[in-house]
Amino acid sequence: MSIRSPESCFLNAKRGFTLIELLVVIAIIALLIGIMLPALGSARASAQALKNTTNLRSLQLGIQLYAMEYKSFPPFRLPSGESHPGTDRPRARWHWFAGDQVGRPYSPSGQEEHDDFMNAGAVHRIDNEVFIDPTQRLEDFVRGSTQQVEALRNGSYGYNYHYLGNSRTSSPITGLYNNWPVREHSIARPAKTISIGDSLGNQETYEETGYREHSYTLDPPRLDTEHNNAHGFAQSELQSPAQARHNGKAAMAFLDGHVELLTLNELGYVVQDQSTNHVHHDEGSNALWNGLGYDHDATHDDDDHKHP
Repeated sequence: MSIRSPESCFLNAKRGFTLIELLVVIAIIALLIGIMLPALGSARASAQALKNTTNLRSLQLGIQLYAMEYKSFPPFRLPSGESHPGTDRPRARWHWFAGDQVGRPYSPSGQEEHDDFMNAGAVHRIDNEVFIDPTQRLEDFVRGSTQQVEALRNGSYGYNYHYLGNSRTSSPITGLYNNWPVREHSIARPAKTISIGDSLGNQETYEETGYREHSYTLDPPRLDTEHNNAHGFAQSELQSPAQARHNGKAAMAFLDGHVELLTLNELGYVVQDQSTNHVHHDEGSNALWNGLGYDHDATHDDDDHKHP
């Protein structure tokens, strides 16, 4: 019978990690996670920005196809008494006209939802992802303390209604629309004219409550109060500017179909607070909004306020 030496027994015995070795392994894993997380976060942000860009490009295609068929751009909301021809939705917002090409933003199911759908004041949850910025959740689109989801009114994207389809009436006496219909030929520079993009909604409401309000509209840096009765809209004198929510930039679709990521300054706004992207009310350049490709100084007439 052979007898194994103590050295042989020691070598053949199972050996575990020491505490120091275990701590070293944990430290290495933590270091690798620390290195990888920013890269993963950046990749996720890039993917979301790409999806957002694709959404806006699709929606702009829908608007362009509408313009080709009707020889004008859609209204931001149909006037009282008018309905979307495809669904009979009364006082339909611009989403439904773009949706004729990319799919309806909301499809009611059942008689009860359909009856609610025919109520001009009802606002519904979006169930078509083309209308949703992937950085946001449907639950984000709520109204004030009621927590009521009103996605079409308070959703991701706003429409340059000032210059493309302000279907509000200038006065109850004349019944004339502020700026609708807007014909394609009236836009001199489609490649320099914003159509739809990332919208904040009412700036003051958002800062006070964190909720978007009327973000289906997208106001230019200066409200066109002289020619467009801008202050007659629902948010009164409170603007609904773009929101720079993609690494300090906002995604904007232009009338020629291309999409750009631009800072608020590049969009013509005058930023008041860099940390919150708060913009000065009714200041800046409307060059990328008015269809001309340059700022025609819609609000002010004196040379001291002109912007090149």
